[in-house]
Amino acid sequence: MQAKAEWILGTRRSRGGLALAALLLVFLAGCTTYRLRREAQLAEAREDWDAAVVHYLDLVEQEPSNVRYKTALLRAKIRASQVHFDKGRRFHEAGVLERALVEYQQAVALDPTNQYAQVELDKAREQIASSHDASVGGSSLDELKKKTRDAPPQPPVLNPRSKAPISLEFPRSVSIFDIYRALGKAFGINVLFDPQLKDQELAIELRDVTAQIALETLMRAAGHFYKVIDEHTILIAADTQQNRKTYEDLVIQTFFLSNAEVKDVLTLLRSLIGAKNVATNEQLNAVTIRDTADRVKVAQRIIEGIDKSKSEVVIDVELIEVNTTKLRELGMSLSNYQVTQSLDLGTDAKIRFSDLANLTRESWVLTIPSIIYDFVKTNSDAQLLAKPQVRITEGEKGKVHIGDRVPIPVTSFNSSNTVGGSIVPITSFQYQDVGIKLDLEPRVHHNKEITLKLQIEISQISGYADAGGGQRQPIIGTRTIESTIRLKDGETNFLAGLIRTDETQGETGIPGLSDIPIIGRLFSKQSTDTKRTDVMLTLTPHIIRTPDVTEADLLPIWVGTESNITFRGGSPRVESDTDGPFEQPTAEEGVEEKIREQVQRLPRGLREEGRPAFGPLPTQPAPDKEEAPGGVNLAPGGAPSNPFGPRQQPTASEEEPPGGGGLASVGAGEPLEVVPSASSASAGVVALSLTPATALVAPGETFEVALAVETTTAVSHLPATLSYDAEHLAVEALQLTGGRRAEAAQTD
Repeated sequence: MQAKAEWILGTRRSRGGLALAALLLVFLAGCTTYRLRREAQLAEAREDWDAAVVHYLDLVEQEPSNVRYKTALLRAKIRASQVHFDKGRRFHEAGVLERALVEYQQAVALDPTNQYAQVELDKAREQIASSHDASVGGSSLDELKKKTRDAPPQPPVLNPRSKAPISLEFPRSVSIFDIYRALGKAFGINVLFDPQLKDQELAIELRDVTAQIALETLMRAAGHFYKVIDEHTILIAADTQQNRKTYEDLVIQTFFLSNAEVKDVLTLLRSLIGAKNVATNEQLNAVTIRDTADRVKVAQRIIEGIDKSKSEVVIDVELIEVNTTKLRELGMSLSNYQVTQSLDLGTDAKIRFSDLANLTRESWVLTIPSIIYDFVKTNSDAQLLAKPQVRITEGEKGKVHIGDRVPIPVTSFNSSNTVGGSIVPITSFQYQDVGIKLDLEPRVHHNKEITLKLQIEISQISGYADAGGGQRQPIIGTRTIESTIRLKDGETNFLAGLIRTDETQGETGIPGLSDIPIIGRLFSKQSTDTKRTDVMLTLTPHIIRTPDVTEADLLPIWVGTESNITFRGGSPRVESDTDGPFEQPTAEEGVEEKIREQVQRLPRGLREEGRPAFGPLPTQPAPDKEEAPGGVNLAPGGAPSNPFGPRQQPTASEEEPPGGGGLASVGAGEPLEVVPSASSASAGVVALSLTPATALVAPGETFEVALAVETTTAVSHLPATLSYDAEHLAVEALQLTGGRRAEAAQTD
């Protein structure tokens, strides 16, 4: 029995120890929670948001269902993210990219919704990792857009032999067809002409120009344009709207918009580039355009510049409303300021005429009000504190309402609703917001400043009015402020002074007695009621997203002329950097040698910049003359004349110094003097003559004229032009003799 008693006693002791230990654990847990909460609040007070996040994380881990801790943790994370983002921007502006990257990463980790921090993080990564151009964190659609933007155009691209600069020197009018052919020979380009294109003469001088610039300049000067057939063939036509429609290729491209509205883009394209064939798909938020490659490329640049995400702002709103009420009542008051006299009839309330004679003083009852002495003083303070955070997209409105919805009775009459011939009123209720209403509309500027359009309305129930029928209408007092302010990112605006004070003073007393000086206060009551409402408001905007404006968006877009919109760089013209249609040289010197060989076959007016027309020759300065360009220059002839008329000497106005001619016009029977260049080995003469010099021919008769060439030195080639009056003469055939490389072209 003793052992059993000891075992029972030990069991009771162990149970008591367990209970005590459990109680101690609960107490320690409560102390830990209190300590963490206290430390979190202190961290918030000193704005150490990182420490506040750590403490609130511990509190949420201990009490996962506590909504208060979760809300405080979310607020601390947002504030900590903003602090790290501000530090990152300062490091970024100072050029410390590694530190800026760390701060941006912490800001994004704390608040993944901070898109502004994400954009700056991507920029920092791109600057650090300059070895690749891909944007970190870009969406798949953005990557596809970049790939398609950099892809080569679909139409064939003209591929000239070289991009080495040349010079065009034609001070006298020359056939534009000959100039086109000369350019084609120089750069290995086959030139075709539209059947409706008419030849014209053009004088032009261009120095140090590439094939593309030479072609573009000639086309504009002559009013022509060209279509690329393949990589080394073009077709030239007159620049008219009909020819543009006939020869220019069209492109269809669809642009999927991420941020811009299709209606805005459609209006912009039609007003800027005159795009007519444009279709929209509002469900996909896409725009499809059919136009020339140049217009589509211009449209692409325009869309890329405007399809930017709107800025977003988080506005921290701190609202404090303090209501103070002071009431003081001092003095004497009566329960009822009247004396009533009545008959004491008992239970029988009827009075008979026979009873009037029996009325005595005892039959009357006087009711005297009681006296109340008031000594009341009341002070009450009420404080309303709200800290909402509002996230607003630029151009949109955000609304905050802190208060109540008060029902207001509204009575209406309906003639169809009658009871006993009387119209029965119908009462309904409308609810009106009472309290503090805040409307915000932000606009983010590119210098990181925010313009806020704000409207503040503070309303409260001032009293009630009797509406009849037992209904009371509330009287609502309102204070409204409308303003536009401009703040920096993170700058706080403090708004105070919205004070309303209502003071009511009253006095009640016994007439006559209350008017006696000094002692009259014993027979009266004074009351003072003061109500004061003060509202203080702070607004702190934070930018969390801005449009990603790149350097390409800031550059101007050259779009040609009003009548002909072009996009230089996107047009399928001379853009290829690959090798030309000729055999591939083994070195850069090989390219220059082949260009030199082609240039040797060109007319006088076309030569490669800085190189002689006939290759390197030994130099020999000419006495008493300025050094002329290398090659053989044709002495210019006079204006076209009758080849069978008498020989005419050129006038002084028609004479030119050697070296200034282009393709010269040759008169009938007029010899051409070939002036040797300063770099030739020895002086030589080239003479041209027509045989017979004169002839008498009947209309419709055919005759032959021989062009004789005599030289004193070896000449590899000699360009010449024979002009005649096309109204009186017609060339039926050309026969070439005496030369291995004799070439001729007939031009109308």
